[in-house]
Amino acid sequence: MNESRSDFKKKRIWKRVLLISLLGIMVVVGGLMWGAYNDVDSTMNAVFNAVDTEDKREEEVSFSETQPISFALLGIDSYGDELEEMGGRSDTIIIVTINPETKQTTLVSIPRDSYTEMVNYQTDIYNEYNDKITHAYAFGGTEMALNSIQEFLNIPIDYYVEINMYGLADLVDAIGGIEITSPLTFDYNDAYFVKGETVTLQGWDALAFARMRYDDPQGDTGRQLRQQMVIKAIVDKLLSIEGISNYQDILTAVETNMRTNLTFENLIDIQKNYSDSITAYNQLNIAGEEMYMEDIYYNYVHPEERMRISNLLRDELELEQVVLDDMNLSDADIQYGYGDGSGLDSDLTLEEDSNNSY
Repeated sequence: MNESRSDFKKKRIWKRVLLISLLGIMVVVGGLMWGAYNDVDSTMNAVFNAVDTEDKREEEVSFSETQPISFALLGIDSYGDELEEMGGRSDTIIIVTINPETKQTTLVSIPRDSYTEMVNYQTDIYNEYNDKITHAYAFGGTEMALNSIQEFLNIPIDYYVEINMYGLADLVDAIGGIEITSPLTFDYNDAYFVKGETVTLQGWDALAFARMRYDDPQGDTGRQLRQQMVIKAIVDKLLSIEGISNYQDILTAVETNMRTNLTFENLIDIQKNYSDSITAYNQLNIAGEEMYMEDIYYNYVHPEERMRISNLLRDELELEQVVLDDMNLSDADIQYGYGDGSGLDSDLTLEEDSNNSY
């Protein structure tokens, strides 16, 4: 049964926050071309938010030396219209690495229910507290979310971008909609699409196109392909004369929906040194299993799987590979047979999750 458009606005629809970082790059290009340097600089100052995260690099990454960099892109389940009203949980977590040498951008989505340590979460009972990774943001904001992500995958996170739920729709509306040719016929949340038909989608219809999964014969793979279509359409529109002429609306959409520790100067350096690398995408999926602890559902990712993803990302970041002993073990890992706690009794139950949603 289809939901109303009002209900749809309250859904957690965060499958491609990457476009916000791309937006920053394109806005810089467009802003400079149209003499809007001061406007873009002002917006970046407004959305800038520094965070103090645990350092997992021996040396700070340098944009000017064109070193590989990493980003965490966070979709926040906040429904406020203003930046200050952000809150809630990070319902979408996408890690992005950019390697200028290989000219490769790699993306990996961390399932929101993944069980991991809430880094620096203080309790009177436990020295270490573990929960769904989406809750780290609720417990300790951006700082705890980033630290917990770093610990989960044992990689450094150099920069972050977070956006509330109105951001994507506002952006699509700000650029006057995007042109999409649907690969299949379906309807979702009052939006209708016909295979082979090219239409111009506004904000919420673009979200509907990107979000539908259960009626797609390819399931989540099909949804990911449609989401990539939406990203490409947004970038193409931003590069067009029409898109650039709407830069003030675009800046407004960014300023009211986004926070980042990227500066205006960082974006200029990215555009100058990394833009050629943000064209070829490699997408990774994290394999997990259903896990229940005290009747609460979690997504359990084996340490070997976390190590596999870690080393793939570390390879792109040109960092040393890690071994299983380098991965942080949770109480679930120990109860499942890893580390010194092998064989402990537990009410933990695991089932293969063949329908992970990324």
